[in-house]
Amino acid sequence: MVDFQFPLPGLARDINSLTQQEKEFVNYFAAIDPKCIYPVVQHYVGIGPRGYGTALIIARILKIRERILTDRQLARALKQNDLYRFVTNDSQPAHNTFHTLRSRLGVDGFSEIHKRFVLRAYHLGLLEPDIKDLPKNRRKGIVLVADSTFLITAGSTIGHKDEKGVWHFPDETVAFSGKAHHSHKYAVGHKAHSLRTISGIPMVTILTSANEHDQSAIMALLEMVKKQYPYLTFAYIILDKGYDADEYHEDIYEFFDIIPIIIRKKMVYPKDFSKDGYPLCRWGFSMKPKGLDYERKRTKYACFKICKQSDQPLLFSCEYVKEQKAHGFVRYTHFQDNYRKYGPAVPHSLIYKKLKPFRTGIERTFALVKENRYRMEISNCYKGIENVTIHCIEHDIVLTQDIICDYIQTGKLSPVLNLNY
Repeated sequence: MVDFQFPLPGLARDINSLTQQEKEFVNYFAAIDPKCIYPVVQHYVGIGPRGYGTALIIARILKIRERILTDRQLARALKQNDLYRFVTNDSQPAHNTFHTLRSRLGVDGFSEIHKRFVLRAYHLGLLEPDIKDLPKNRRKGIVLVADSTFLITAGSTIGHKDEKGVWHFPDETVAFSGKAHHSHKYAVGHKAHSLRTISGIPMVTILTSANEHDQSAIMALLEMVKKQYPYLTFAYIILDKGYDADEYHEDIYEFFDIIPIIIRKKMVYPKDFSKDGYPLCRWGFSMKPKGLDYERKRTKYACFKICKQSDQPLLFSCEYVKEQKAHGFVRYTHFQDNYRKYGPAVPHSLIYKKLKPFRTGIERTFALVKENRYRMEISNCYKGIENVTIHCIEHDIVLTQDIICDYIQTGKLSPVLNLNY
């Protein structure tokens, strides 16, 4: 919390006249670490008048948090609201100063600022919180979730079809999604594809036109998150059943060393497997997993002499029930035979069973976050894929800071999971 026993430059009122809500507003901006911003804006010389650099980024955060739609409205609000001027160090830039800021920083500059906010969340333990429901022997690292959001274009939705049936619009980077949208009559715009941690921290975001499938972005997202955070360990990624194809299971594991938890469609196993995917012993009993060998990319199964536990008398003699065979018959399944069926997180594995239910809950709570706090769809007033990408990254910055601030003030670890046991 902020200690208010100091002069408040730019504030026209006495400190005692501030309401509790106004004090909380000041506390939010006091919780922002300048080291997340200052080194980046210093790298891009000439951003506004001297002393504006960090204050302009704070003003961008203020714009998102206060749901101010345009740069003109933001510049006007900074001149009229003394509390806004206080948290931005009494800055009153013209609206075109923000255009200059966005042009010079670009996507890379804003991404670097967001990365520093994410790393601050990491050092606070917010990226990889302890989830007691997960098995203790799971692979250690961050659990990711893929998420996509439609953003209606700020330009005209009136387009024309060419002779091939392709729609074209004044902003050539947008497209018609090809299907109805629950909020918009004409679903013309972009689609923001994001990777977030299971606790709700946005890690990376890329933009495509609205007609691109979510699956087309997943590899680019994973490549970006690995490049952006080479010193972090990512253990799992939870995906919906649209990704349930063998190539996704294999490529995510082989190229990125991340275990995909993909909601499975119905699978048909060979005759020597149960319908649930357990290998059978020679007498038709389901075996049980005995461990994963990630180095050799295989799963070990054993019968554990289950036939001896049967109430029916055995009609056969099995050499594996002998005392020297501690676990009975042993069999391996190899990832390379079929990553979808025999990979590192098959449906009957404990980690799959524990992480799968998070997908539904995360989708539901992410929807609330996007509608009530993220609000990318409603507040998008930019044209061109680069400008809209910056718009999304600014929202990523604010959402990350929201979670950091909540943790500092209340100890809450996540806005989407109940982790405060």
